[in-house]
Amino acid sequence: MLTQSEVVPYLLKCGLVSAESIVKGDLVVMDISRRNRNYKIISERGPSYLLKQGIGPEGRATLANEAAMYQLLQSDRSTHGLDCYLPRCYGYDPVEHILILELVRNGKDLREYHADRGCFSTTIAEMLGNALGLLHRQTGEQRKWSEDGHWFSCQPPWVLSIHRTDLSLFLRVSNANIQAIKIIQGFPEFCTHFDKLRQGWMVETLIHHDLKWDNCIVFAKPGSQRKTRLIIVDWETASIGDPRWDIASVFNDYLSFWLLSIPLTDETPSERFIELARYPLERMHPAIRLFWQSYVRRMELSTTSANEWLLRVVQYGAARLVQTAFEQMQMSARLMGNAVCLLQLSLNILRRPQEALVNLLGLSLE
Repeated sequence: MLTQSEVVPYLLKCGLVSAESIVKGDLVVMDISRRNRNYKIISERGPSYLLKQGIGPEGRATLANEAAMYQLLQSDRSTHGLDCYLPRCYGYDPVEHILILELVRNGKDLREYHADRGCFSTTIAEMLGNALGLLHRQTGEQRKWSEDGHWFSCQPPWVLSIHRTDLSLFLRVSNANIQAIKIIQGFPEFCTHFDKLRQGWMVETLIHHDLKWDNCIVFAKPGSQRKTRLIIVDWETASIGDPRWDIASVFNDYLSFWLLSIPLTDETPSERFIELARYPLERMHPAIRLFWQSYVRRMELSTTSANEWLLRVVQYGAARLVQTAFEQMQMSARLMGNAVCLLQLSLNILRRPQEALVNLLGLSLE
């Protein structure tokens, strides 16, 4: 495995940094490792890089998948227009399992961006809708990729089977998540809806599969403080699947951002929860609408198709809320109030999807 002191010599061998920049001390290497070995290489005078090295069989496989995704999306002429929504890929070393990407300096993920501003940019929402529309429409038209791209899985999201888990899962999740699974299993409605969503999973286009605000980076264009760019990162679990899941994941982030901003305490009356939200839903609605409109336009969906998609998307969004609850409780010993609210909101959406479109997302069927 590459150590921190070996990063710069490796980049020099790849021709990505110069000896002069090393001598002048222009490069700073930061270890930001998590599941894989990750390094930021920051340069004041030249390009900055993100170096990712896969650890173990699973880490190497997902990194190879991500590298294949960048190669596919940035080299094929049929994906024209997607480049500007992706970080530049400088290369992949299959022997050392190293992927080198463009590092955006001074960028913020979309969660941090919204939290800092306290408002929800319609411009960024439109960019994201446009980016996903391009991805889904263009890759949907190139179905041969599903035959050639053997590295892409097409399994439905794990959360759609969470109520059917075997006992081995209970050894790998937190006590809080075990409690959440038992709650879901205690509601036959939940289980029925999840079964239907899993059975209706479509394999149609290339999808990110793990889309969330954390994986959307916003930054100013070089030389301009006004014009912003958006790139989508972390394509490790990208696959051929149901494009509605990516859209549902965006809706989920708006809803969970709202719900998790409500201060839940024993002293607060339940009827006051919504009015105490730091980020009210009403402030999100213009961005949500523009995101959906730009996506529909880029996908060239008819009114009938858009309505069918929207009903399916909002139900996937309910499932994605459950996944968010699980992610929130990965290290928790007990079920927290916000997580219970996410589960309850999910069930309410599944029961009344059309009402959820109007009251929660500010959308409606045409």
